[in-house]
Amino acid sequence: MKPHPARRLRERVRSATSIALAAVLAMLAAHAAVRAPGAEAHRIRPDPVDVNAAGPDELALLPRVGPSLAAAIVADRGARGPFRSLDDLDRVRGIGPATLDGLRPHVTVGRAYAAR
Repeated sequence: MKPHPARRLRERVRSATSIALAAVLAMLAAHAAVRAPGAEAHRIRPDPVDVNAAGPDELALLPRVGPSLAAAIVADRGARGPFRSLDDLDRVRGIGPATLDGLRPHVTVGRAYAAR
């Protein structure tokens, strides 16, 4: 006796769904394994980045800073002069209190520019 066609269809759909789900999970795991070490390793620095000396590529590696915000920091520094304190970073469009708090452990203004 043959199984009912609807039952065979359900079994095929279940099997295909399981295979698709396993494939998606495997791809996500592979993506996380490939991306995580490189993505985090280049952001961890033993010393803070001097926002008055760093270029846009170095600034873009900081947490909460991407290429456009890094370019804005460099442009503001060029137009308005060096940052005398970390609080001066809030003059850059795109840097608010939360971003500034996230950056504090990772950046410095350098001794030559610090307010006296």
